Amino acid sequence: MNDFLDLLPEDLEYLDANHQCRWHGHCEGNGKYGLLITDFRIPPGFHQQSADLLILIPPGYPASPLDMFYLYPPLTKADGQDIGCVVTEHHFGREWQRWSRHYQWSPGDDSLSRHVEYVRCEIEVAGRA
Repeated sequence: MNDFLDLLPEDLEYLDANHQCRWHGHCEGNGKYGLLITDFRIPPGFHQQSADLLILIPPGYPASPLDMFYLYPPLTKADGQDIGCVVTEHHFGREWQRWSRHYQWSPGDDSLSRHVEYVRCEIEVAGRA
């Protein structure tokens, strides 16, 4: 855990229980904070079986929503089809594949664990499309 990464106690419990030593926080001098989960399991339908997952943590989280997610290396579909709504962005010294996915954030109900499950679902759906 990193002291500068202000996560909820239930977020830390989720990360420790589900991602053990494969997660850590990142901070850039411009005040950008991110959570990196290494070796994130990718469902069938892609050439990759795992990737690094980056979630940017906005100031004011959890009142401020988590939005989108980033993968490295970029995913490619096994059937050769394009993945919709992805672009490349630079964060923390890498070129990440940004998945532009949005949902209505509900402070008090939504959390990091729900966001990671949302990410999992979005990748799975894209792999089947």
